[in-house]
Amino acid sequence: MSFQLFSKLLLTSIFIVFFVISGVFFSISILKDEAIKTHLKLVQLYSSIFVDNFSRTISGMDFLVNNINSYLTYENSDFSILDNKLQELLKNNPEVRSINIVDENNQIISSSNFLNKNLNVNLDSFYPKLKFKTDMFLVGDVLEGRDFNEAHEIKYDTNQLDINFFPILKEIDFQDKNYKVLIAVNGDFLMHRYNEFLNIEFCYIDLIRLDGKVLVSNDFTQKNKMIINDEEFFKTIKDKNAFSAITDFNNEKNIISFDKTPNSPFGVIVRLNYDKSLQSWEEKSYIFLMIIFTLLILSIFLVLSILYIYNKKRNKELLLHKKFKILFEQSNSFALVVDSNGKIIEMNQSFSSLLSKEDTQSNEKRIWEYSCWMQEEKKWLKNIIENLNKQDHIQKELSIVDSLGNKRVLEFMLSSFEAEDNNIEYVAIALDITLKKKKELELKQAYKVFENAHDGIIITDAHVNIVNVNKAFEKNTGYLLSEVIGKNPKLLKSDIQNEDFYKNMWEEIKLSNYWEGEIINKRKNGKLYIERLKISTVYNEEKKLINYIALFSDITLQKEQQKLINEKEKLLYQQSKMAAMGEMIGNIAHQWRQPLGVISMSASGIKLWQEDGLYSQEEVKTFVESILSSTQYLSDTIDDFRSFYQEDLEKSDFEVKKTIDKSINLLKTEFIKEEINVIFLRNTKLFINGIENQFLQVSMNILNNAKDALLEKNIENKYIFIDIYKEDENICIEIQDNAGGVNENIIEHIFEPYFTTKHKSLGTGIGLYMSEEIVTKQLKGELTVSNKIINYQDANYFGASFKIKI
Repeated sequence: MSFQLFSKLLLTSIFIVFFVISGVFFSISILKDEAIKTHLKLVQLYSSIFVDNFSRTISGMDFLVNNINSYLTYENSDFSILDNKLQELLKNNPEVRSINIVDENNQIISSSNFLNKNLNVNLDSFYPKLKFKTDMFLVGDVLEGRDFNEAHEIKYDTNQLDINFFPILKEIDFQDKNYKVLIAVNGDFLMHRYNEFLNIEFCYIDLIRLDGKVLVSNDFTQKNKMIINDEEFFKTIKDKNAFSAITDFNNEKNIISFDKTPNSPFGVIVRLNYDKSLQSWEEKSYIFLMIIFTLLILSIFLVLSILYIYNKKRNKELLLHKKFKILFEQSNSFALVVDSNGKIIEMNQSFSSLLSKEDTQSNEKRIWEYSCWMQEEKKWLKNIIENLNKQDHIQKELSIVDSLGNKRVLEFMLSSFEAEDNNIEYVAIALDITLKKKKELELKQAYKVFENAHDGIIITDAHVNIVNVNKAFEKNTGYLLSEVIGKNPKLLKSDIQNEDFYKNMWEEIKLSNYWEGEIINKRKNGKLYIERLKISTVYNEEKKLINYIALFSDITLQKEQQKLINEKEKLLYQQSKMAAMGEMIGNIAHQWRQPLGVISMSASGIKLWQEDGLYSQEEVKTFVESILSSTQYLSDTIDDFRSFYQEDLEKSDFEVKKTIDKSINLLKTEFIKEEINVIFLRNTKLFINGIENQFLQVSMNILNNAKDALLEKNIENKYIFIDIYKEDENICIEIQDNAGGVNENIIEHIFEPYFTTKHKSLGTGIGLYMSEEIVTKQLKGELTVSNKIINYQDANYFGASFKIKI
């Protein structure tokens, strides 16, 4: 071989070697760039999907808090019976360790874990520290133990995954007090849920608070550490909702994707160790070069080796793509991939469930042609996809109608990326924010209620300076908001109440954070008015007083009307009393005839004894005893009459049977005259607390009505049955006659004032009205009437039954 040929071959060989080596290095560089891009997209996908699922977890916990608040409010429950409800909720939320209710003193008063009861919770570590009430969850530090720190009796090995958790809390209002729902979140459970997808070596997920603290991580070296030690990196996290890059992280080069969770103070970092993940590439490149230098002449083997490596890379990409498909399909978010012409390349099951049957059967439609979108949304989608630039990220709220015809609101996010052959494709992810929008609407409605409430509302700062009033305040007081803002509500002061009144009021507010009462204030025009006033205090999460809220109603007119009603009732009561007194005077006249006759006859006998000596000493003694007995009878009758007539305003315990006996005794003469038999069916000894004379008047009114009914119907065997008994916790008195009952057409009117079925000379129509007033208002019971049959001594008697239940 000539030197020239050798040189040519050598040069050719060197060229071929150089060409092959350059080709190999170039191929390796391309493959490495592709691998980096693939890893970057993968960590972006992991972080997006993790944030999406974690946001849904937080929304579920938000729904759990609302469920607890609704349970307390609508079921009128109290915290003493809430533990079972919390345990029931815990069963449906495996990511929750425990659910706790914390009172205003930061003490756990109800919990799904009984060991947490009465523990004091330190809220200093919770983030963020807000100066106003918010619907956002606050996040505490990571803790170890079954639950909170003071449950020292529970100890576990610190290497176990299931002992770490982080607490989150949210405030609720119940019975005008501020409480907190404290949820212990099992972060390791959340991490385990997604760990099965992390089959890439050296890939880690960190769930962090936005102040940089790690809450949970599958990298155990990062637990309970401040992971963000680079100021520039920390600034990027604070300024951006999401980003991805290849950067230094904790002194190591990493492929990183970061996403913030919407409306909550969490962030997710997915990181892949750059050097370790590409270490296999470096090792393979070295081996590959050795093979090239050693077996350069075996070009076929070299090509096969390149094909082998390339095939291995493609298999790895296919594996990554398969994982992407699994995550894509199993995501609870609505996700789809769209080409540059607007045709849907892929959609997950969640989005497919929104579409009608007709839409799912069509593969040729563009995204804006689907019937689920509103007309305006169709125009927007068409315009944005046709004009979206590379690397653009679009976010917008869109309305959609699902397959069941329900209207939903989606937070729609559209991002472009470069696919194969330099084609542009779009990834769309949508979150259902229908519930969020509903809450925003409720907030607006609450403000409308404030503005349009019939009662006046005053909001002051902690120094009792007015910061806001509603329209009802302006209407009731005559002052505009501009006239009172920054001023003390004492500008309404009328000086009717003394300083002790206001001193006691503020002492009660400081003690119980609430005061309610009536107060006389003065309008802008100087006129006085009476208002029913309620004052409540408002504290922030740091237990610092920030506001007073006063709610008042103008009750001047109601007070005047109540005064007229009271005067009217007093007049009716006196009329009823006078009517009853008239009947009693007649009864007394009847009862006095016999004892007066006895006294007259005995006095005549004594006179004859003195004048003529007609009687013996024993007979005279009998006359004297008769006079004394009759006199005592007359005195007792006068005492009964006086006891009935006098105004007794002191309540006491009195026996029902004895009081009814007094009523019967006052009516005894009339009952004997008319041959009316009073029968006690049961002689139960029961007591009532109240004013005895009032109950005496009620029983006399009912007995008089029964007597009049028996006389009017001319019943041959006249009976009045009285039954005294206990029913559950109530004392019942039933008084029934056998006069045939009350006409069903008028029975519902007999307790109305001035309604009577008697001749105007016999009744006023106020006796039963006053009886009902006394029973309902004074004795706190009820008086009813019905027609019924009663069996006595194997005979049935039908009549009106008046039932007093106390």
